[in-house]
Amino acid sequence: MVRPLYLAALLTLQLALMAKLAPPLAQALRIDALSDLAPEGWPAMLQFVETSLAVAGAALALAFPGFALARHQRAGVLRFLGLPGWAVALALAGTSLLGAAALVLALAPMLAGEARSTAVLLARSGFAGGLALATAGVLCAEILRHSVAAARAAQPGACRAPGRIEVTYPPELRTRALPHDGSRAQARPA
Repeated sequence: MVRPLYLAALLTLQLALMAKLAPPLAQALRIDALSDLAPEGWPAMLQFVETSLAVAGAALALAFPGFALARHQRAGVLRFLGLPGWAVALALAGTSLLGAAALVLALAPMLAGEARSTAVLLARSGFAGGLALATAGVLCAEILRHSVAAARAAQPGACRAPGRIEVTYPPELRTRALPHDGSRAQARPA
């Protein structure tokens, strides 16, 4: 029941990061990494490399929920079973706050006067808080994930051939293993 909610939280977080954080980050990169300001030669090349690293790093950071979602889809339920419960709860709480804030922002134009401005201010704060909580929950869940081994019964060929079980206690029920030549040995009383 919680796994589909977590997968939906990953998708919601990915969309929210693209919609809310990508434009301001692109603006900051445009301002901080103005091209052609460095002198010719190696400073210009160094500035180009640094700007490229900033763009690549930002793209990877913004795409993290998408990568996690792809890994969950590929690995199945066992990947989810290794996630810490508190981190999943944090991600779901953040996504719930994010959804509630988006709903209030969508309904705010229907409100009148001061109620509209109050709703917008609260929803924007809730959106930022939900985005931060969901991101923290997903990052903690994926980083602190434990490995969960597949169940042995589910693996093909995991069943062993039936063997003989030797009883050693109580002494009156003690049995002896069959001799190697295949003849039956008499049980000896202890």
